[in-house]
Amino acid sequence: MTAPSDPPAPDPARSRAGGARDGHLLVGGRFATAHGVVSGWLLVRGGLIHSLGAGPPPAVDEPALDLAGRLVVPGFVDPHCHGGAGHSVYTGNPDDVRAAAAAHLARGTTTMLASVASIDPPAMAAAVQAVAEVIEDGSAPNLVGIHLEGPFLSPARRGAQTATALRAPDPAVLRPLLTAARGHAVSMTVAPELPGALRLIEQYAGQLVLSLGHTDAPADTFTRAVDAGARSVTHLFNAMPPLEHRAPGPVAAALLDPRLSCELILDGRHLADDTVRLAHRIAGAERLMLVSDAMPAAGLGDGDYRFADREVTVSDGVARLRGTGTGTGTGTGTLAGSTLFVAEAFRRAVDVVGLPTADAARMAAGTAARLLGLTDRGTLRPGLRADLVELDDDLHPARVWLAGRAVTDLPGRAACRVTHQPEQPAQRRT
Repeated sequence: MTAPSDPPAPDPARSRAGGARDGHLLVGGRFATAHGVVSGWLLVRGGLIHSLGAGPPPAVDEPALDLAGRLVVPGFVDPHCHGGAGHSVYTGNPDDVRAAAAAHLARGTTTMLASVASIDPPAMAAAVQAVAEVIEDGSAPNLVGIHLEGPFLSPARRGAQTATALRAPDPAVLRPLLTAARGHAVSMTVAPELPGALRLIEQYAGQLVLSLGHTDAPADTFTRAVDAGARSVTHLFNAMPPLEHRAPGPVAAALLDPRLSCELILDGRHLADDTVRLAHRIAGAERLMLVSDAMPAAGLGDGDYRFADREVTVSDGVARLRGTGTGTGTGTGTLAGSTLFVAEAFRRAVDVVGLPTADAARMAAGTAARLLGLTDRGTLRPGLRADLVELDDDLHPARVWLAGRAVTDLPGRAACRVTHQPEQPAQRRT
């Protein structure tokens, strides 16, 4: 994906009358910047953050909106999303892509990739083409590219990926997918231990963000893949060997290598809270990304569902492949993505895991934006896009702005509830 040009610097000489027509002033809020939470105001003009500061707001002609002390964070950036609200992004139907993207936008995900899972090659190419069509017609304004989760994944660590769809890394298999993507393929998950994987990573590292995942690789193979050009890790800890004292494996390699950004699925099921605290202590917010890995049942209730070639049971908010054990509580069976929105992951990071608000905001937006080359968004800073999420007192999305334009007022917290939360949340830190 080609990185957009740097955003224009705010123009202090711009007429106040012009600003009043296309902007607004948020006052009385708390704003999660890269350097901490600022109590004050934020001015939007022309779809960009014009300025922000502490204390009393400036005298401008833009209409003012009093936030009454609520927190505003950058619009969430999700590089790994398969669907939501009953729709999958890989059915090959553009309407499904639009509906899934809209569900995530309404909950604050102002930038996302559509993650196409490993399915039968012709179906996978058709799915990629449908996503490309939606990106090009602009009907899903938060959708910026495609993530290919496979088909070059380890059969031993395939998770919910379709076994018969997996392939050995081969440019001849990848080229039709890239052709179908029409320049909108941004990232790809690869298991680096597969024959031909390192050569493929080296060949395509300048074209795609190569992410390591669904892997059985030892640590040294992981490091060789990073040397070849890989720059990301797909859902760290999940679908890979665990960290062991004599075999640290890919988990240790990922956490210790400063060249890698690492996805975390913070739904309280994929990862224990202490595991998240450990990753944060080692890698820091600048290398961790909160992703949804959302499957189509995100936003729906418990029940049995069929999406594309997958039959899934959702129980207590946890999605598992049908026939592998559904269970409740910790449960058994193969996890089939999550029913998560990034907004819920952010809330859990702050309220349950106890991460500083500024760190959680970076993990939910800034780290992924930087990885994807999106230099115009991901943090609250003058000159960047005014992609904003206002959160209520319980950190549920209340209002969303996309490039300065209000998207929706959500009907209530139930639409964005956390699917699981311990009885004793950590004390919130700012």
